[in-house]
Amino acid sequence: MANQAKHKSQPDSWYKYGVGVLFAEMGIAICVCGYSLYMAFAGLGGFPGK
Repeated sequence: MANQAKHKSQPDSWYKYGVGVLFAEMGIAICVCGYSLYMAFAGLGGFPGK
């Protein structure tokens, strides 16, 4: 049981790619929020079909 909890000082090799993907997703989310706010404040939003 004691051997299962190992302390790592270096992150795994995929860590930098995971962080990059998370930053890309945050960028996309910020763009979508900005576009949604633009649509709402410009009066272009609404329900589909209107």
